[in-house]
Amino acid sequence: MKRFLLIVVATVALVSCNVSQTPRDGKNYGVPDEDGVRIVVKPNRIFAIDDFEKAGYKKSKQFDVETVPGAVEVWYGFFNKKNIEVRIFESHETALELGKGPAEIILKKKRTGLIGSSVVSPYPAYAIVGNVVMLCERELKTCTDLVAELP
Repeated sequence: MKRFLLIVVATVALVSCNVSQTPRDGKNYGVPDEDGVRIVVKPNRIFAIDDFEKAGYKKSKQFDVETVPGAVEVWYGFFNKKNIEVRIFESHETALELGKGPAEIILKKKRTGLIGSSVVSPYPAYAIVGNVVMLCERELKTCTDLVAELP
């Protein structure tokens, strides 16, 4: 009986560890990574900026797509009083291939600036939602709240 219980506990522990693994490879859809700063969801969906606006996203400024190679549209705006940058690509695969790298660079830029002063990155998290890379202000929940409102 003890051996059976040990096997059950070990199996549950192993499965629990695997469930929380990172979606950095784009495989664990809907599960935040172990750091809680990345998520990949809705891989089979194609979104337009209108979908985000219908969900409550307020677009403020459109950026030149040359600032984000491979993007077809780049928008700065907000949702629930928090900033979100929306980078739209042609497909989910393109968002993973061309959009994930720049999002990782932004994520890793914790502090920059001159000696004695620093600037903290306003986007410490991101979500890849279908064909879109979203940069999230403060935390991943900023983006997942908007994702929950998407059609």
